[in-house]
Amino acid sequence: MALKDLNDRQAVLRALEEYDKLGRVAFLRTYGFGTADEYVLAHEGRYYDSKAIAGVAHLFQTGELLTNSEFQGGRRGAVPRLTAMRFEIVSQRRGSFVLLWNPTLWHWDEERRLAIQQCILAGGTGSEPWSTGSRKKDISKGDRIFLFLVGQKERGLVASGHAASDIYLDTHWAADHPEPGPHISVAWDRLLDAPEVLPWEIIERTVPGFPNRYQGGGARLDGLQTLTLDALWQEHANEVSLAALGDPTRAEVVASYSYAIVKRRNHQQQFRNLLLGAYEPKCAVCGFDQVEILEAAHVIPDSQGGPSSLENGRLMCPNHHRAHDAGLFRFQGDLPMWAEAASEFLAPERPQDRNSS
Repeated sequence: MALKDLNDRQAVLRALEEYDKLGRVAFLRTYGFGTADEYVLAHEGRYYDSKAIAGVAHLFQTGELLTNSEFQGGRRGAVPRLTAMRFEIVSQRRGSFVLLWNPTLWHWDEERRLAIQQCILAGGTGSEPWSTGSRKKDISKGDRIFLFLVGQKERGLVASGHAASDIYLDTHWAADHPEPGPHISVAWDRLLDAPEVLPWEIIERTVPGFPNRYQGGGARLDGLQTLTLDALWQEHANEVSLAALGDPTRAEVVASYSYAIVKRRNHQQQFRNLLLGAYEPKCAVCGFDQVEILEAAHVIPDSQGGPSSLENGRLMCPNHHRAHDAGLFRFQGDLPMWAEAASEFLAPERPQDRNSS
């Protein structure tokens, strides 16, 4: 009895049906598996703990369950076996963190909030320091961040981004609190208005193990919860954006402007989230690590049918992304190979780099 015996795609599909029927918690408890540390099986818009699926699929194919201790997950076990049967595997080792915003306790300057929204609409990110609540460690640069609106009628997911710093101490958000509190800088990539939140009740029904409420900020979501919530959130945010296009109160039309139908890559934000969740947050060429401006680049271009996958994706700074798109270099494995007519260049040296040399 070994994992190599598993080769029946229909057995895997039966395991996925069993997972859907029981729910994540009951499925893992029934068959004795833990949650996936990194690799998640993606199928028809849903995500599954890959090792548990492989073990239960072995039961459906052979009549014998492969227990958690009898085989490996990851790239040396369940991942290549499931990939060989044409199932998509997604890496999400970083997980994500939940932060809270209660407008009755802390006022977000409206001018600043609107400026961040405008920056995002222009295709960038807007940075802002934010309290991590009771969490004083473990959030690192590049981690996925979800901001929930609480304390009022609209309760749900209102913004998302990535940590642009590790945790640091700063003035507590509560003016009467004498001690500094833990904070991070967040590079926001989506920010909605309060009436547009993704309702908490929908998230609670959809994301496995998501609670009815959080008592404070800083709670961690695992990889499968992160991917499920992110997919739900991106769909909701795109619907809000499309609805705004038909709302004449949301934008001023200036006579000197002309308008055209454009092709917009709605999947690009999700592709960037995927890469930031799996790779160290830095440019694959020069190592520049400013999360706010890192971009998701396709090794085989999107225009040529290149998939938005981990294997075909690299994080790059804008300069090297443009250089790659212009054909100045190509990747050979993880190494950039520059064209003969191109000049290799790195990121500009920063003052702190010069001071340390």
